[in-house]
Amino acid sequence: MPLPYPPAWVTALDDREPLITDPEARVAVLRQMAYDCYHRAEVSIEEMGEMLELVEAARLWALIEHEEAWALGLFGDYPQDHPGGVQVIQGSGKPTCE
Repeated sequence: MPLPYPPAWVTALDDREPLITDPEARVAVLRQMAYDCYHRAEVSIEEMGEMLELVEAARLWALIEHEEAWALGLFGDYPQDHPGGVQVIQGSGKPTCE
């Protein structure tokens, strides 16, 4: 089902690669695009609010995808933490409570 928003914004929202690789930067662009659409009277205030809600949902989705990709070692800069995809946090080895 097509979204009832400006096609350029929908296309930018659907572009998943930049959303996953840098969620915060991409979300900032999507938010600004939503505000610009409102200022150009392409959408109503209610539609702009819905666009911003979709951007927030996309941000949460992208953060989860980014974390999963990082845990799987898909980003070449970081080694995989654990073969099962679990993040291993190393501390001093001293128990904090007995």
